[in-house]
Amino acid sequence: KTRLYLIGTGLYSFLTVALHPLTVIKIRKQVGVTTPELPTSIISSSESVIKSNIHQYYRGLGVVISLAIPTRIIYISVLESSRERIESNAREIILNPPASIAKYNNQLQSLLPFVTPFSGGVAGGLAAVSSQMIVVPMDVISQKQMVMNDSTY
Repeated sequence: KTRLYLIGTGLYSFLTVALHPLTVIKIRKQVGVTTPELPTSIISSSESVIKSNIHQYYRGLGVVISLAIPTRIIYISVLESSRERIESNAREIILNPPASIAKYNNQLQSLLPFVTPFSGGVAGGLAAVSSQMIVVPMDVISQKQMVMNDSTY
């Protein structure tokens, strides 16, 4: 699991850094920020990056990276731990049903192939909700920094 945390988080962080300038351009266009250095096409985007200060295309990256790594670790941790717990509890209920549902033992046994996909789906939902509690406020702060001009930044 340590390798999963290190490699997964490292690759995710690398992609975040590499794609951050495109995110800044997209957010500025969505907000309608009118600055002379804001590109209007892909060709002018590359020319603008060369001519202008490269630092402006990495605004908000510190916030994104500082919270993206812990968020990724939280996501993977919640996903793995909850998936194992949900799967073991579901298998226990199906294999040793309580007295109230013991009469449906044959029907319960037919649910065994669905335990793993079900536990993965529920665990994925729990992991997504837990990581979004960190990501959404971070995105708000980052996007505010992206649309600031040099005088307000």
